[in-house]
Formats: sequence, C-alpha cells, structure tokens
Amino acid sequence: MGKRNKVTTRDIAEYSGVSQSTVSMILSNKPHVSFSKDTIDKVKDAAKELGYIKPVKGSKKKDTALAKSIIVICPILSNGYYSMIIHSITERAKEYGYTVFTISTLRDVSREELYLNLLSGFELAGVISLYPPTKIAEANALSKQVPVVSIGDKPESCRFDSVELDSKKPGYIIGDYLISLGHTHVTYVSTPIRAKEVGRIHRLEGLKASFKDHGIDPSQIEVKSPTMATYGRYPADSSEYQNGYDLAAQSLSEQTPSTAFVGNNDMTAFGIMAAISDYGYRIPSDYSVCGFDNITLSSMPQISLTTIEHASVYKGREAVDIIYKKNAQKDSPSKHHYIMRMEYEPELIIRNSTGKCKVL
Repeated sequence: MGKRNKVTTRDIAEYSGVSQSTVSMILSNKPHVSFSKDTIDKVKDAAKELGYIKPVKGSKKKDTALAKSIIVICPILSNGYYSMIIHSITERAKEYGYTVFTISTLRDVSREELYLNLLSGFELAGVISLYPPTKIAEANALSKQVPVVSIGDKPESCRFDSVELDSKKPGYIIGDYLISLGHTHVTYVSTPIRAKEVGRIHRLEGLKASFKDHGIDPSQIEVKSPTMATYGRYPADSSEYQNGYDLAAQSLSEQTPSTAFVGNNDMTAFGIMAAISDYGYRIPSDYSVCGFDNITLSSMPQISLTTIEHASVYKGREAVDIIYKKNAQKDSPSKHHYIMRMEYEPELIIRNSTGKCKVL
C-alpha cells in the first residue's frame, strides 16, 4: 500500500484490527502499559506501511489541554438520575480543581466507541461512565492510559474502577415490600432488556428471587419490555416516560391480574402512574406503583413515588475521589495496576404510591 498524507491512529487501528486507544498507547510508548509482542509488531508494521508520521511535540498542545478535566459519559440527559450524579460530580471536581465535560451517547454503541477512541488521544484527569460501557475492550484500553470509573452494575471482564450498586438487592427489596402489602401479581415495566443492560436484568432477577423465597411462583411477575425498533421511535427526551405509559396502558387494556406495577426506573414509573390515572384508576387503592433511583421529582407531593435510594449523589462524589487518588499516585510504578471498587447499599423509600392490595 502506498503512503498517504495525514495518516492517523484511526487509520492504523482499522488496518491492524485493534482499537485506536491501543494504537495510541503503543506508538506513544505509554508507561505502565503492556501488550503482547504480536500486537506491538502488528501496530508498528501497520504504521510503517501506511506512512504514519508521529506528531512533533509542538503540535501536542491540544492533547494536554484537558489534563485537569474529567469527561463524563452519559447515556441520556433527560433522566433526573443522571442529572443528579453529574451535579455531584461537578461539585466534587471543583474541590480538586478539575473541570467537567459531559457527553451523551444516547445509548448508541457506535457513538460510545467513537468517544472512547477519541478520548484516548488526550491527556485527561479521568473518565466517568454513568452506565456500564458496552465496548468493554475500548474502555479497558483507555483505563490503562487514564483513570476510568464506571457507576452502576459492573459487567464481567471490566478492568477499570467502579462505584457499584448490586441491582438485584433493590429488586429484591421492592418485591419483599410489595408482598408484605399482599401483592402477589406484579407487572415489571422496563425499557429494552438486552444482555448489556445489566441493571435492568438484575432488578428483575431480584424481584423474581423475592417471590421465590416467599413461595410465590415468579411467573406471576408479568414482564413488559419493548423491542428496540419500537423504543427507537420515541423522542429521546421522553422515551422512558412514554415507554412506561404505553406498556402500562397495554397491560391495563389486557385486564392484567397484577395489582402493582414496578418501573425499571423512576421515569418509567412516572409514565405508569399517568397511564393508570388516564384509565380512570386510583393510586394506590387500585394499583400500587414503585420505581428505582429516587430522583428529585419522586418526592414531589403530586407524585410521591415509592422508590429505591441508592446513594446517587455519593456515587458521583466517590467516582471523582477515585480519580483524584489515582492521579495523586501517578509517580508510583503501581499506577492503574490495581482496581478500586466501592458499593453502596440500597434503601427503600416508602411514599404514597403504594398501599395494601385491595380484597377482590
């Protein structure tokens, strides 16, 4: 192949079949990073064949312009849960002299990959992902270069730091509470349930486990979740609410035996509550409703949603603390060689959206 002008690390990554962050680290001889000899040779051979010219030091100014910045990767900004965490991250970052930039992927895998590869070309204070990354290999590679912290249920094979919530526990707590009120038929309403959506799956698993432990058949939990094609037709800024509304409306029109609804998050639960009201039913005398996340709107008297508090504010602060600690040890040869993990316990917040199951 002939030489081309302005060959980039992206060109080399595509040519050699590795991630762009891997190429960047190998060609820049990043310290404390190790790759197999085959990978190193493959990248260097590709760079030579394509005619890659390493930028001179004078052209690197833009790469270090974000050295005191934290990049927050968020799936969607319209959900109050993420807004709360971003606010807490920004406040804590200010204490350490960091600035914060937020980018939204809209849960688009290609966009997530683009951002992870793009960030590998900069010297950053750190990266915080507000949901489990789908592109694990790219996130792992980036974590060798800068501190990367994930907030939420952590997928297997991750090699970066995390502030976790075991979402099976909140699901179990909600199930246990509803059973104590006499609800033995429940509808779980969720946004698309796919293998990568660890939190949604774990919440459902916890709900089912509580039923099983109480001797109730878990099949009495009806699961309502849309296809990706259906969900993709909703406006991004109201997708969770509208999904909750439509699926609850569908369940009610089918004369569901359920006496309680559980949304996979508070925004979904708000949609469920609206559908119940529009169908002429009352909450909680006709149907109880629960959510997860305890966002600010949930405590409003007109909503008063029973939900799960899982330390959203503290998780944001802790993620920044982890980044600061990692950077404070940057001169240590053990930098990034260990993984930090913090986990918070969930708490049930009981409000007016739940009550005893009415006797039929």
